[in-house]
Amino acid sequence: MDNKCPKCGEKLSLFYIKQECPKCGCDLVYYDMENRLREDGEKAEAEYAKLDEFLGKLKSKLPKRKK
Repeated sequence: MDNKCPKCGEKLSLFYIKQECPKCGCDLVYYDMENRLREDGEKAEAEYAKLDEFLGKLKSKLPKRKK
């Protein structure tokens, strides 16, 4: 965490655990939640693509099973 309010820029203590900014009343937990969720989704898709590529390479290296 950046230890400042994302809306007004008020510096917050390292141990500030309340949900709202003391200066502007901004909800620190849910501020800009839609953008953060979208970014998390994009990161998850990129990580899954890397995993899928790795598993594809790994599968091609494994010996073929005979029936």
